[in-house]
Amino acid sequence: MSKKSKKDDKKAVPGEPEVPADEPEEFIVEKILDKRIVAGKTEYFLKWQGYPDSENTWEPEENLDCPEIIEEFEKNWNKKRKESSEKKRKLNGAEQGTEAPAKKKSEEEKPRGFDRQLEPERIIGATDNGGELMFLIKWKGCDEADLVPSKTANVKCPQIVIKFYEERLIWHSGNTCDDDEGGEKEGKKSAA
Repeated sequence: MSKKSKKDDKKAVPGEPEVPADEPEEFIVEKILDKRIVAGKTEYFLKWQGYPDSENTWEPEENLDCPEIIEEFEKNWNKKRKESSEKKRKLNGAEQGTEAPAKKKSEEEKPRGFDRQLEPERIIGATDNGGELMFLIKWKGCDEADLVPSKTANVKCPQIVIKFYEERLIWHSGNTCDDDEGGEKEGKKSAA
């Protein structure tokens, strides 16, 4: 909640009880839309609950009593500023013909494998990564593939794993048991 200092400019809203003139009116902050610093003091641009956007106002932080909303806004605000500065660095690096160092970091932070919440299409290949079997998985609707531990793929998409192995099976025609028996007989004959 927030106490709005401009109680005189509040318009009567149908269905809301009128507040006596001697009591300060309370307004509920629906969300914070923006932030600015004026004369060294932080002000927030507020959307008031139950009021149209035309009633949005800039209010100094000290007038507000909504710490949760401010905390959430500040988290998102800082995240946006960080992303914006990274984009600027990337653009500056591209203009100068060099790769911005933030690119490697952002690639490492991107979700990989099943964390991307994509549906696996098929397994393209397999490799050994430090003694652990890894599958290279192609995702539906995406051109990128990811290396995923086989243990994870066995649980999350067992049919795709089975299909991968089936495609790589090599069947021999002929009965190999008869061939083995024949070899044993020949071996016995030559020994006698």
